[in-house]
Amino acid sequence: MARIAKKMTQVMVLLEMSNKINRDRMQGILRYERLYGPWRLSIVEGKRFEQPLRDLGALGVDGVLAGTTLTELLEPVMRTRVPTVLFDPLAPYPDAGNPSFRYSKLVCDSVRVGRVGAEYLLAQGFSKFAFVGDIWDSNWSVKRRDGFVGRLAEEGVSCNVYGPISDAAKSDWGVEQKSMAAWLARLPMPVGLMASNDVRGRQVLDTCLTAGLRVPDQVAVLGVDNDELICSTTNPPLTSILRDTEGSGFYAAQMLDRLMRSRKRKSETQLYGPLRVVSRQSTEKLQFDDLLAVRAVEFIRLNSGIGMNVTDVVEHLRVSRRLAEMRFRQAVGHSIHDELQNARLAQVRRLLQETDLSVSEITAHCGYESESYLGLVFRKEYDMTMRQFRKAARDYPRGESVPPLFR
Repeated sequence: MARIAKKMTQVMVLLEMSNKINRDRMQGILRYERLYGPWRLSIVEGKRFEQPLRDLGALGVDGVLAGTTLTELLEPVMRTRVPTVLFDPLAPYPDAGNPSFRYSKLVCDSVRVGRVGAEYLLAQGFSKFAFVGDIWDSNWSVKRRDGFVGRLAEEGVSCNVYGPISDAAKSDWGVEQKSMAAWLARLPMPVGLMASNDVRGRQVLDTCLTAGLRVPDQVAVLGVDNDELICSTTNPPLTSILRDTEGSGFYAAQMLDRLMRSRKRKSETQLYGPLRVVSRQSTEKLQFDDLLAVRAVEFIRLNSGIGMNVTDVVEHLRVSRRLAEMRFRQAVGHSIHDELQNARLAQVRRLLQETDLSVSEITAHCGYESESYLGLVFRKEYDMTMRQFRKAARDYPRGESVPPLFR
C-alpha cells in the first residue's frame, strides 16, 4: 500500500538550466507537480555561488531528479538511499558494475533518433548521405550514428561518417574546422547530412559557409534537439529533430513519485524518443539546376527579413533584369517578386509562431509598408488573420499531427 503523505514532499532537481533540454525537462516536471503535487522543488544547478551538497537527509530531501553531467553534485546523492531518478546516464543499459545501475532512469532512444533522421532525409529525395558525431564519440552520438547508418543500409545506401578527430582538433575548433572543411569538400553531392546534435549542426553550417559550400543545394544539414536559440541563428536556419524532452521530465517525476510513495526501491528504465522533425531552410533542397536561379533563391532567403526588392536581387546576380526574370521563371515556375513575397511571408510565420513580437513589430521587421497591407496579404495567402494564425500555431506545440502550415 502506498504511504500517505504527512508533509509536503521536497524534491531536489539537479539540472543545469542554461541547457535548453533541461529547461524542457523542468517544464515536464512542473506539469506533473501541478497535477499530482504539491511538491516543494529545490533547483540546484551547480553554479559558482551555490554551496555544495553534503547531507541530503539533513536537508529533508525526499527525492531527487538529476541529470548526469553534474558529477560533483551527484556524488553525495549516490551515497544515500534517497529515491532518485536519472536523466540519460552515459551508460544507461543494464550493467551491475555501473553506479547508475541501481537507479531508475529516463533514457533517450538514440537509435530511433538516428533512424528518424535517415527517414526524413530519404523522404527529401537524397541518395548520398553523411553523419557527423560529437567530438568525444559519446554513447548517445554513437547510437544515433548507428540508427542513421542502419536505416540507410536497409535501403541499400551507404553513408560517409566523419572522424575520428585528433586530440588537437578536440581542443581547438579552429584546428578541427580545417579538417572538417576538407572532408565536406570530398563528399559526393548533393548530400543529406545528419549531425549528432544542434551544436554540431551549427559547426557544420559554419564550415560550409567558410568553405563556400551551398546549403542546402550541395549539403543539406539536419540537427537534433530543436534548440531554437541555435536553429534560428544559423545561416540558413537549421532543421532539427525535436525529442520528447519535456515528456521525459513528466515521466521522470511520475517514476520518482512512485518510488517516494512505495516501500520498494525497484529500479526501472523508460525510453523516450523523437517527436518530429522541425523543417527549416537547411534541408529545403531546391528542385532545379539553374545556378543563376539557385543564387537568387539563396540571396532572397538570406535577406528575407530586410524588405529588399527585385532590383536588389538583380544587382546581386550581375545580369540584366530581363535575363534574370526569364531564367528564374523558367527554373522556378514563378517570378522573383513572388519568391520575395513567399520568403517574407515565411519569415512572418516564423516570427508569429516562435516569438512574442507584436504584429506591428513584425511588420516593421519584415519590411512591409504598413500593418494593414501585411494583414491583407497574409489573409489572402492563408485565409486567416495573423492573430488567428498565432493562436492556431500555439495549439499545436508539438507532435506528429502538426499541420504543414505550422511546421
